[in-house]
Amino acid sequence: SPRPNTPIPTTTINMSSMLAAFQKLSPSKQLSFQASMNAALTPSTPVVTTTNTNTSSSLIFDITKERSTPASHSIRDVYGIHTYILELARNNQHIPFSLLTSKTTRRLFLESSTLKFITFYSSHRGSAPTKCHLLDISQFPAESDISIPEWHEAWARYLHFLQEHASPEIHTRWANHYDILRDHPDFTDNWTAILTFDIEQRAS
Repeated sequence: SPRPNTPIPTTTINMSSMLAAFQKLSPSKQLSFQASMNAALTPSTPVVTTTNTNTSSSLIFDITKERSTPASHSIRDVYGIHTYILELARNNQHIPFSLLTSKTTRRLFLESSTLKFITFYSSHRGSAPTKCHLLDISQFPAESDISIPEWHEAWARYLHFLQEHASPEIHTRWANHYDILRDHPDFTDNWTAILTFDIEQRAS
């Protein structure tokens, strides 16, 4: 014989009985009951699983794959500022950037016996003039003839020089001056004018 169908149980909610029972509860229990009913009747928010796209397989650059860089001391300037340039500064002489290029710096340190000097009488704050010998800058290329790469080389050395021998305010002033010039949108096209302006500012 065919199997009888299993009856589906039904639940009938008697709202009158529920309301009467609710009214008999204390105020605190009424609040608790309301909270539990709200939680039961509020549909649950589905959990959305997101995929982290920043996984190791999606990275283009990874520090573990980088080659080690050379030590900083192997590529930085090994000579520094020569004392001949310091003497020019102490005697309030303009320092042409042609003296601060890498090529001239090597010459100052490695070929000092071949250099020429001039006699100069220095006077500080009204004191009696003092005889000294300063580097003859005429034996070096003209500052107005340096190239763009040489100009950047010279500025790097000049700012290092100011960092050691000038006040922070002076260093900041000339660092800002350099930043403004090198960031000019048409730097290469206006190189001659920029260099001329730069020399005039530093020589004044």
